[in-house]
Amino acid sequence: MVNITNVDWLRLATSFNYASQLETIANSSVNEINFLSYDDSFANDVLGPDFSQEFITQTSWTAFHEAGVYNIETGKLYATSNWAGSADNPINVTAIDVSNNNSVESIRYDHLAEANGACAYYPPGTPVNSSEGQAIVFCDEGDFDHPSRLTLVEPATNTSRVLLNNFLGRNFSSLNDVTQHPVTGDLWFTDTEYGYWQYFRPEPTIRQQVYRFEPLT
Repeated sequence: MVNITNVDWLRLATSFNYASQLETIANSSVNEINFLSYDDSFANDVLGPDFSQEFITQTSWTAFHEAGVYNIETGKLYATSNWAGSADNPINVTAIDVSNNNSVESIRYDHLAEANGACAYYPPGTPVNSSEGQAIVFCDEGDFDHPSRLTLVEPATNTSRVLLNNFLGRNFSSLNDVTQHPVTGDLWFTDTEYGYWQYFRPEPTIRQQVYRFEPLT
């Protein structure tokens, strides 16, 4: 069953009780799918009138924690797991082959120590109606041996490279979420202290911030 709750922005901004109700809805029974809709376009344009649900798989670990990026060329959906509490069990990338009976595989990429948030990436200047050159940008939280960084992964060729690993020579703390502006191609991303709080990153030397990166520079 799929439930869609339309969020009242004004009420959310003025009522802690309402905010608590929304949190309860979002974290309710795993036997149902609950969406919080902040704009009518979510139901009308993203889901559409004929959407359906299907149970794919479950794992013994929190495999589907962040990311959730579909790559057109491979026909797979890529997600990242949650931190499992041990450097011997790093964050994993899980791929669901949507075009092949939803088969599931675990993947490790070079230059990606502790993957977290991610987004589809298109070379700046790509027409908005084109999927040519699509890749995935992951936020790598890093660990004690690897810096936190933005890593570009091309799933079709199983290759990766680092886009950015510092701000004016200063190490990031734990890059968390990233998105690409659909017009300019700029990458907007956040840096948090989660790695330090979870004991797999050193003490931060830079404050938590939102960044904008121009890939062509």
